[in-house]
Amino acid sequence: MTSAIGRHIHRYFLLNHPFFRTSADKHLKWIPFATVFFLDVFVKAKSGWRKQVLIAGATEAIRYTIADNLKKFTHEHRPAPYIGNHSFPSGHASSSFAGAEFMHMELKNSLPALSYAGYAGAIATAIIRLMKNRHWLRDVVAGAVIGITSVKLAYFLVELNRKRKMSEFNPETSEEIMQSINAES
Repeated sequence: MTSAIGRHIHRYFLLNHPFFRTSADKHLKWIPFATVFFLDVFVKAKSGWRKQVLIAGATEAIRYTIADNLKKFTHEHRPAPYIGNHSFPSGHASSSFAGAEFMHMELKNSLPALSYAGYAGAIATAIIRLMKNRHWLRDVVAGAVIGITSVKLAYFLVELNRKRKMSEFNPETSEEIMQSINAES
């Protein structure tokens, strides 16, 4: 069930901007990811590019799995005049906020002011989705939460995997292998 404020926002955009059209929401959601990879050439980010690719891939896998399964489970109808039952949560909002959080996590130490810039694009994407009457307010809020949480979970899992690999490293075994290699040569 949609909240009163959600219905009010929907009515406002439907009455005041009925012909609003743009494709900016399809492109804005990827700019923070691209920005991080581009800036790797010029500044020191939190992670190297290989780890960034791993984190970005894990983020998108987590985000998509959560958002897509919720869409199938909830069958929430889109605001009028659109039809369809995949409104909750907003996939565009979840991916744009995931990109914004990824950008913030990677750049907050080297470029603190710029690290927050991705959120401007994420908020713009969420507003565009509301203006296009593709989503209710709660859809974009849930999408934002899913996106940010996906990034946090991806960082946690990548770090957990790194620690697991480090604990499996046994210096004694490594030395035995090196001795056997030297003996064979």
